[in-house]
Amino acid sequence: MGQSPSSSNYTENENDTVLIQGNADLINGKVVPRIYTLEVTKTANPGDIILTVRAPVGDLAINEYKSCIGRGVCSIEGNKFIYYFLQTLKDKHVWERLSQGSTFESINFNDLKNLNVKIPSEKTQKSISNFLTLIDDKIELLEKKYENYHNFKKYLMQQIFAQKLRFDFDDEWKQYKLKELLTVKSSSISINQLEDNIGDYPLYGASGFLKNIDFCEMETDYISIVKDGSGVGNLSYHEKNSSIVNTSQYLLPKKDFDIHFLYYQLQTLNLLKYVNGSSIPHIYFKDYCIEKVTVPSLPEQQQIGKLFVDVDKTMENLDKNINVMQDFKKGLLQQMFV
Repeated sequence: MGQSPSSSNYTENENDTVLIQGNADLINGKVVPRIYTLEVTKTANPGDIILTVRAPVGDLAINEYKSCIGRGVCSIEGNKFIYYFLQTLKDKHVWERLSQGSTFESINFNDLKNLNVKIPSEKTQKSISNFLTLIDDKIELLEKKYENYHNFKKYLMQQIFAQKLRFDFDDEWKQYKLKELLTVKSSSISINQLEDNIGDYPLYGASGFLKNIDFCEMETDYISIVKDGSGVGNLSYHEKNSSIVNTSQYLLPKKDFDIHFLYYQLQTLNLLKYVNGSSIPHIYFKDYCIEKVTVPSLPEQQQIGKLFVDVDKTMENLDKNINVMQDFKKGLLQQMFV
């Protein structure tokens, strides 16, 4: 079990000892150093399993460092089979049951020491571990690919909207206020009035899809912005024959402006500076419509919009593949460790 050193001995010097305190230091099954220490209390070795023992209990990583462990984690000498076995316990709510009665979610040394583990032969352990490791490697590869596309998109947005990177166009971009590019329409749909409504048309809220209803307000593609409450200022793109609740507004392009281009152009703006209110934050089009942007000709808008749509579709497919692999692994863990 870990023991935290004094915070006065924390450093940012990579030559000092890596300090592992909790789930903030564990990402995708690996220890990611962020804090170092001059005072070494309890240690963990490379190859040890790191398990969080305070809320949230049950996060795991394989340690790669000679490190110091704080009281939010413990170190377990075990093989990959034990590592994957421990992964199954969170989904089975084992940690929740063990931590019942605590003032906050936590487990102790005896909780861990008294866990019952069924162990197959060494050959079977190795076979299971190798197979699950291959799945983990596949998930990690997909996640890295997703991150690369995310960074690529960020770079493209910085370069294209600063006009440092262009298609085969040489005409000058023109400056407009948002009110010259967009029209705004408010939704009249209240989710509280539709509790029993079921239909063929998707309805979206601040956090995404809510339910299907039997009518829609928009028959064209549109951009939505959350105008008040949770997620105020968030932008989303929606296809036609769908609706949003009345905490959001529809944004539609005027003639000669491409909706995809405007959607990504809006993402480069700091619209949150127009948010007002503390108890219920809100944003009004009449305030942010004065924001100025530069826009190219319609053909160039369309090419830029298509580029970003293609990048987003690739990222969406990668995200789906990651979720499929994670669900596949979860199912295997449940079956293998029954």
